[in-house]
Amino acid sequence: MHKKIQRSTTVLGRLLSYLSPYRTMVALTLVALLLATAAELTLPVVIKRTLDEHVLNSQLRLEVSTLKEFLNSSTFEEQPLSPQEAQALLQDGELFGSSLFLPPSRLLEIGGELAQQGREEGWIDAMNWHLFTSSPETAAIEESQPQLFLSQGDRRAILSSELSKLPPEVRRQLRQEDLSWLSKASLLYLGLLATVLIFTFAQVYAASWIGQRVMADLRQGLLGHVMGQSLSYLGRTPVGSLVSRVANDVETINEFFTNVTVSFLRDGAVMIGVVTVLFALDSRLALVALIALIPALFLIVFFRSRMLESFRKVRERVSAVNTYLSERISGMATLQLFTAQKRSRQEFQEKSDDLLDAELGQMRIMAVFRPIIDLISSTAVALIIWYAAGLGERNVITLGVLIAFVELLQKFFQPVSDIAEKFNILQSAMAGGERIFKLMDESEKIPDEGTHPLTTVQGNLQFESVHFSYVPGEPVLKGLNFSIPAGSTVAIVGATGSGKTTIANLLTRLWDPSQGRILLDGKDLTTLPLSQLRQAIQPVQQDVFLFAGTIAENIALGLPLDDQAIQNAARLARAHEFIQSLPQGYATPVAENASNLSAGQRQLIAFARIIAHDPALIILDEATANVDTATEHLLQEGLETLLEHRTALVIAHRLSTIRQANLIMVLGHGQVVESGTHEELMALNGSYRRLYEIQFAEEETTS
Repeated sequence: MHKKIQRSTTVLGRLLSYLSPYRTMVALTLVALLLATAAELTLPVVIKRTLDEHVLNSQLRLEVSTLKEFLNSSTFEEQPLSPQEAQALLQDGELFGSSLFLPPSRLLEIGGELAQQGREEGWIDAMNWHLFTSSPETAAIEESQPQLFLSQGDRRAILSSELSKLPPEVRRQLRQEDLSWLSKASLLYLGLLATVLIFTFAQVYAASWIGQRVMADLRQGLLGHVMGQSLSYLGRTPVGSLVSRVANDVETINEFFTNVTVSFLRDGAVMIGVVTVLFALDSRLALVALIALIPALFLIVFFRSRMLESFRKVRERVSAVNTYLSERISGMATLQLFTAQKRSRQEFQEKSDDLLDAELGQMRIMAVFRPIIDLISSTAVALIIWYAAGLGERNVITLGVLIAFVELLQKFFQPVSDIAEKFNILQSAMAGGERIFKLMDESEKIPDEGTHPLTTVQGNLQFESVHFSYVPGEPVLKGLNFSIPAGSTVAIVGATGSGKTTIANLLTRLWDPSQGRILLDGKDLTTLPLSQLRQAIQPVQQDVFLFAGTIAENIALGLPLDDQAIQNAARLARAHEFIQSLPQGYATPVAENASNLSAGQRQLIAFARIIAHDPALIILDEATANVDTATEHLLQEGLETLLEHRTALVIAHRLSTIRQANLIMVLGHGQVVESGTHEELMALNGSYRRLYEIQFAEEETTS
């Protein structure tokens, strides 16, 4: 349990670190959140003040002589008021001769049942009074019924019971101050609502902006991390799993920042603000509210780990489904040719059922958790209302306080329900974040610590005692040694598995040797900047990969080339003619997996791409395997120009294509067993001659 909490805390900390570039926007979001919360919490206070001080405007009447007795008493422990409290009331009240008028809330601040006690003991008048300021509009009423009023300067007092007996027009004149406040309070209330609306919008917009930015940063970081990994890592990691993490898991992070984080901050601010206001209004009711929250807090802690485990299973099984779909859809032709659809449907059904079980498990937890939280919230609100109503009957609290409490309690427990609702998103984000950061922490990059920048490349290559194996204990290259002079064309031949393609991968540092070193112009490849090395040495592989986009974009592949440069490269590769015959020419979109192009056409585009990039050293890895004989002859014409003054390494099974190479090396068991020109190797009557005669015989049979 402790490890799970620690792991979630670590994930949360790493997620929040992505907010650092957007500190200003985060600050604006928090300011908007606080202003919206403050305005929202002020609404019940405005209602309370309006009710107690204006709608239900009443004053308590105390005898000044009694208060002075309390003030001068030396045994105040047995009296309801201490001398200090009596002195404070004398200072706060309005004096009308021998009478002092105070609002009931002032006595409530001293003691909950003090007003009731004072009435029972006789030092507080049993009747409530209404105070107002005399004006020309009320002068006629005061003169017609002077017995109803007490006067002190321009202030007047009238019994609330007598006020209620007067005609409505008269009451309206006497309560003009209250009516004026009601108009102001209405405008204030509308202004607060507008403030809540404006700053809530600002908060939601800013939070969404931050969430989208963070999500973009995460996606960019994940893609950059994946692109920098070695082929060994990428080969054993399913593509569907990587896509699921970059797409689905990152989306849960967006929900975390746009909904969960801001909601939790707002809920926390509301709950703290509500508790503060509740204690300011009535500490006893505030304590009841806090006690009612304890069961909800226990439930949140209890369900937390179960929710996290449930969401982790869901994310893992979503990834498994995506991986399976990606693999099967990519290999659909093979499935159909071998009639393996039924078996694939069964396997997919099993993975779908696993995902369904995980989703249902998550729903079962939430189906129990959320109703219990709602039940606790509703019960607590009902209990507090009942308790507050009892206090109201004993005149311990005012109606305004009671209504404000009901309003504030609803605002208090709404965040609890909101936390329950958002908790599933939080746990999903934590599970997604774990998977994302687990991927980021898995690093098998080819080291890029080159300190010798490439300025000019002549093309001298040298392998010195190079050892390499894909699987430990199963060596592919065993102390390979050879040199290739600059500007020469060297062909490498050998049986399948002899290490031909491995040499090409080592030259471009898709892999690094386990022992030995490879030199380019006398410099170890590991000392050269990786990006410069791969610009200088570029391969044309047998299995050409074309990206979504136009043919022109695939030829340029990131270079800022104009149309003329792209067409010149295509002409040299003998691809211009077939590209022009396409419906949109160079603007023809490449379909997924380049299914709208033949294997030979894809190969010609790959040659145009390598010509456009103009590397100093070219590797042709079975590059003519997918073109027909006629196309190959055209391609050879372009290659003569391309390979001029460049070092070229040609890996080929079709020996007829390498007769003109300056040097042919024959690999066997990870080492060079023969080397020389075509004529020299034929004269040796060794491995090369046997390979050539076998292939020549096959070609004769085929023709």
